[in-house]
Amino acid sequence: MGRGLQLLDPLNRVCAWLAGVALLLMMAAGAADVLLTNLDWLGLQSRPLAGATEFIATMMVVAVFLALPLAQARGSHIALDVTRHARPAVGRPLNALHHALHALFYGALAAAGFMQALQSVSVGEFAAGAIDFPVWPARVVLAAGATLMALQCLADLLAVLHPAWRRGAAAA
Repeated sequence: MGRGLQLLDPLNRVCAWLAGVALLLMMAAGAADVLLTNLDWLGLQSRPLAGATEFIATMMVVAVFLALPLAQARGSHIALDVTRHARPAVGRPLNALHHALHALFYGALAAAGFMQALQSVSVGEFAAGAIDFPVWPARVVLAAGATLMALQCLADLLAVLHPAWRRGAAAA
């Protein structure tokens, strides 16, 4: 297995684990918000959980963008089914093109994300509400997740172009 894949695998797993934690936190915040909003049924004062919507929106970005690279590494993300049944002479170039375009897209998304994150951090951007919730963490996570996804797509491209980089193949 290529050294690049060896480095990406543990990072992808950690990011996916963090995405799972984000889903758990989203669920807890959403449940707490619903319970606190409906306490009047029990004769108690009810009020929505302050900042729940903004927190859940941030955790949604974490859940999506940190889970993408592992999904890509496992072949569970966007795939070209046409290339699976094509002859290697046709399928391999199409698969390489697919990974190259995928890497280009996520690289551009990462670049734009980092520019937005820097802007957001520099001005201290926040979502105004009951609680002034910072926006910059979601922007930083989006940029980091898109960067890791672009790196994973490049590793997949190398695996198509150089069979020694494929998972399970002996290191050259």
